[in-house]
Amino acid sequence: MKPTFFAILALLCLAFQASAGDKVNEGWQRAVLAAIDSFPERGGYYTGGRPNDLFPKTTWRGLNDAYRMGVGDERPRFDPMQAQPSFCSSATYSVIIKALLIWDTKHKIKREAWVNMKPYVGIADELNPDGFGQDDGVGFWGRANANGPGLGVLVRELGAGYSFTAYRGACSERNRETPDERYLTDDEWCAQDIWSRAVPGDLMKIFWNRNESRGKDSGAIIGCDDNRDADQEAGHSVIFLGCEGDTVTYWSSNGPGEHPEQMGYSIGHCHKTAIQRVVFTRITRPERFNNARKMAPTDVNAYLSDLNGKRHSTTAEMLKQLGIKN
Repeated sequence: MKPTFFAILALLCLAFQASAGDKVNEGWQRAVLAAIDSFPERGGYYTGGRPNDLFPKTTWRGLNDAYRMGVGDERPRFDPMQAQPSFCSSATYSVIIKALLIWDTKHKIKREAWVNMKPYVGIADELNPDGFGQDDGVGFWGRANANGPGLGVLVRELGAGYSFTAYRGACSERNRETPDERYLTDDEWCAQDIWSRAVPGDLMKIFWNRNESRGKDSGAIIGCDDNRDADQEAGHSVIFLGCEGDTVTYWSSNGPGEHPEQMGYSIGHCHKTAIQRVVFTRITRPERFNNARKMAPTDVNAYLSDLNGKRHSTTAEMLKQLGIKN
């Protein structure tokens, strides 16, 4: 099934969503779906930092090769064919960049913003002569690549949209944030209204439910700390494409697996019960990505930075960072 199918589905959904009180920028949602169509299929899934026999080029090198911008350019060229192999957050970041280039026909996003949106991945080039690399929470790419609600926090900082979220609850007593926290039944979780609020083209952060499959309550966890005995976040950054019954459909770089060279950019499906927590982020003001001109490559979001090995976040903290009133 090609993503273009979901462009038609999106148009059918958007009018209903708008009447329900949710803001939707139809032109932007179409740009996201068009961007997905420009990506190759598969291309490999790889999170490693060094080339090997399967992957002579890393995802980091692929991103750097795909985002072509010289010192005299007003905006970049982004070649999805170069952005191979990939992993989930590199895929969603890349779609955002490609969608912005498709959407921004009037050049509302200026050079300074494009320079800051470049992925600084430790590879020297014209714009990054020192080969500077961005850790989680550092600069634009570091926010997009962060654990927890990275893209949602980024979009809020730019003033470009809003997020909405739902949580099934912790299954284990050790991960409950309050004494009365309850793990919803399958029927209760599948009936949550968040599934009908999402529209194709929304950014989606999945926190996987591993309770039944692996005996881990990782879907209750936001971020990663340094305690090897604790449950840690198990997440997936994707573009939402739709729901049919209790099946969720999305696009991303999907992996890992037994044959990672055969994985990568693709449409994925899962049952709602495979998800324990979800954050949807909707971009409604893409012109506000011009605010990235104020987000220097070295600018640090301390909340997202800490989720990379220092501490976990509470749900209340995450809601505050997303601008959602509890």
